[in-house]
Amino acid sequence: MITRSLGILLFSLNLSAVQSNQQSTGGNTGIVYGSHHAFMLSAPEGWVLDNSSGVSQGVYAVFYPKGGSWEESPVVMYANTASRQEEGNETVQKVIAFDTQKFRSEHPDIVVGDLPSLATKDHKSAIVKTFFYSQYEAVAYIEEETIVSMLVITARTKQQFEQSRSAFEQLVASYQFLTTDVRSDQN
Repeated sequence: MITRSLGILLFSLNLSAVQSNQQSTGGNTGIVYGSHHAFMLSAPEGWVLDNSSGVSQGVYAVFYPKGGSWEESPVVMYANTASRQEEGNETVQKVIAFDTQKFRSEHPDIVVGDLPSLATKDHKSAIVKTFFYSQYEAVAYIEEETIVSMLVITARTKQQFEQSRSAFEQLVASYQFLTTDVRSDQN
């Protein structure tokens, strides 16, 4: 159901050249791209944008607090996409229904809720759902022409989740869809 983005290009806002390695540039903004989509995200203040630690899990844009890591931080965020060309992903409502059903089947004691919608940099409205089970997660769903973008925060405790909500809101606010016309050697 959920398809991964093919990659992420990272660049620092004060550099003119696009860089492929965030650690070497100190960059905090990246372009997440894949088949028929490219969008931009910026790491919230005090957070790191990492384009390599989540690759083995099919996630090319992960975020965690500075000084932490993707594997060890008690709170992390990441970006993913669902292709609207795949059956069951045609609308944002169908993607949300799929995620909700999947969470409920895996975690019978889950509490599913809603947070207020969040505005993106390009003035779209992100629908935000919460999924509280042994983890505390929120997912911002943003419907585009070819994909549904999903920005996710997950925390080990409710306190860590609440303390990091403003960072999640900053991440969603940085989201800007760029194009459906992506051309690369990878697609």
